Amino acid sequence: MRKGGPERLLYAVVLVIALGTGMFTVGSTLFFVQVLGFSPVRMGLGLTIAAVLGLLVSVPLTRLVNGRSLRTAYLQLLLVQAVSLFLLPQTRSFGLFIAIMTVNAIGAKTARAVNNALIGHMAGPRRLEVRAVARSLNNFGTAAGALLSSAAVADDGDRAYELLILANACTLLLAAALVLGLRSIGRMSRSATPSGSALRDTRYRTVTLIDAVMCLEYFVITLVLPLWVVGHTNAPKVVIPFLFVLNMIMVALLQLPISRRVRDVAKAARCLRISGVVFFGSLALLAAAASAGPVLAVGLLFLGVAVHTVGEIFHAAGASELSYGLAPPDRLTEYQGVFGLGMGTAEVLAPYALAVVCLQDGRLGWLGWLGLGLVLTCAGWVSPLVLRTRSLHPPLLVNEEK
Repeated sequence: MRKGGPERLLYAVVLVIALGTGMFTVGSTLFFVQVLGFSPVRMGLGLTIAAVLGLLVSVPLTRLVNGRSLRTAYLQLLLVQAVSLFLLPQTRSFGLFIAIMTVNAIGAKTARAVNNALIGHMAGPRRLEVRAVARSLNNFGTAAGALLSSAAVADDGDRAYELLILANACTLLLAAALVLGLRSIGRMSRSATPSGSALRDTRYRTVTLIDAVMCLEYFVITLVLPLWVVGHTNAPKVVIPFLFVLNMIMVALLQLPISRRVRDVAKAARCLRISGVVFFGSLALLAAAASAGPVLAVGLLFLGVAVHTVGEIFHAAGASELSYGLAPPDRLTEYQGVFGLGMGTAEVLAPYALAVVCLQDGRLGWLGWLGLGLVLTCAGWVSPLVLRTRSLHPPLLVNEEK
C-alpha cells in the first residue's frame, strides 16, 4: 500500500464506526428507557456494572496485543461489538442487558486503545495531527448518524429505536471489512520494559486520574442531556439530535486547528485548565434551561452545547498529547490501554452518578450541574501544577506484516 494509504483507510474505518455511533448515541438512552422499560437510574446502574466489568478486562487485553497483529486484534474487537448489538434488541431481562453491554464494553474499550496505537504506529511525530483528523472525522460521522436518527426520535416507536441499534451493528461489520485492508500495519516490537509498567508509572497514573475526572464531560451531552431536555425543560425533544449535530460539527471544524498548536506536555496541561473553566460556564447554561420557557430553553441549550464543545475540544487536544507524550513507544498499546482507564472510569461513574446528581428538579438540579462544573474546573486547574515536565521518547519502531 502506498504511503498514506493506511492512514486514509483508517480514516474510513473511523468514519463508518462514527456513523453508527451517532445513531446509537442519540437513540440508545431512549431505547433503554422506553423500549426495554428500565428507569433512568436502573439503566445507569446497568451501564455502570457493564463499564466496571469491561474496564477490568480491557487492560489485560491491551497487554496481550503488544507484539501481536494490531489489525487482527482490531478486526476481532469490532466483530465482538457487532454481535453484542445484534443481540441487544432481543432482551428484556436486566441481567441479560448487563451481560450484553459488558461484552460490548470490553470490545469498545480495547478497540479504542488499539485504534490509538495504530495511529501512533502509522503517524509517528504526526500522531497528534492524525488523531485530530480522525477525531474530526469521528464527529462528522457521528453528526451524520445523529441526523439520520432524528427520524426515529420523531417517530418515537419501539421498532424505530430497535432499527437504530441494528444499524450501528451493521456499521461495525462494514468497519471490520475495511480493517482487512490495513495490510501494511504491522506488529509492535516487543519491549524490554516489563509488562504492567504503565500501572507502576506514577506520572502516567496521575495523568490518567486527572483525565478520568475530565472525561465526565463527554457524558453530559451523550447521556444526561437527552433526559434533561425531555424530563426537565420545556424544549421539544425533537431538538435533541440537532444539539448533537452542533457539538459534532464544531469538533469537526475546530479540533485539528487547535490540536496542531499542542506540541508538548506543558501546553497540553494548559489546555486542560482552559477546558475546566469553560465547562463550568457551559453547565450553568444547561442548568438554566430548566427554568426557561420553550423558546428561551432551546436557545440556552444550543448556547450551552456550543460552549461545552469548546471545552471538549481543548480537553481532547490536551489529553491526546499527554497520552502519547508520556508513553514509551515500545509499550504504546499497553500505555494507551492504561490511559483508557480515564475514559473507562468515567464510563463507570457517569451513568449512575450523573443521573443522580444532575437529573433533579428545582434547586437540587442547579446544585448538581454547578457541582459537576466545579469538579471539572478543579481537575483542569491542577493539571499544570502536576504535569510540569516534558516527556521525550525515541521514535516508534514497527515491523511490517508479511
